[in-house]
Amino acid sequence: MDIQQLVREYAPILHFHPEEGEYCCFPNDAEKIFERFHRNWSLFKEDKTPKRLNKSTPSYYETWIDDDLIQTRYWFWYNYNDFPGGYLGIGKHVGDWEHVEVRLFSEQKRIWFLSNHKSARILTSQQNLPGYCIEPPILERNHIHVWVALGSHANYPAPTSTPRCYARVLCDRIEADGSIWHTALGLKPLVETNFHSFRGRWGDWRAPRSPLNEYNNRWRNAPDIRLF
Repeated sequence: MDIQQLVREYAPILHFHPEEGEYCCFPNDAEKIFERFHRNWSLFKEDKTPKRLNKSTPSYYETWIDDDLIQTRYWFWYNYNDFPGGYLGIGKHVGDWEHVEVRLFSEQKRIWFLSNHKSARILTSQQNLPGYCIEPPILERNHIHVWVALGSHANYPAPTSTPRCYARVLCDRIEADGSIWHTALGLKPLVETNFHSFRGRWGDWRAPRSPLNEYNNRWRNAPDIRLF
């Protein structure tokens, strides 16, 4: 089994909001940020760059392999999280790690998880999973299409998805016809990065935890979904 080929074959395709570059920022090279600031994260301030999508930007990944399951999580780094309409700093912080995870039980039995604020959207086309809200994936061969919310970078399965809202008025904004990122163009294993052993926060106390932090352990996204 060629795991690297499998990782490329399932790498997600991300669709950004048409206003992302004007409002906040596209994915960036996390290794460059780590090299600059890991000795003193207090120097890492608001940085809403890059303003244009570089389609060769790294997408980092990690894999777990069992007898009945191959699990891959794809990570994307943004310099800033800026929730539209947030007041008093709500939804605004330096650093933003997002991810898409796929669990492969077989070619016909697959589940995807799209990071969405502190939870995940769960997608499968095989069957209903009792106790979970399941949505259908939109696929291009095995690549799942994902729509990225403006500024907050939460991930959605379609541009028509019901957005996450706070207080019923502050809602994610999702829209089609923006820049498209084929993450397979820049895949890199987490274990080969310069931050492969770092487990702290990427910035101040509101910044996200490292992908290697226990908070982001293998079963973060619904640990009991092994129903196939």
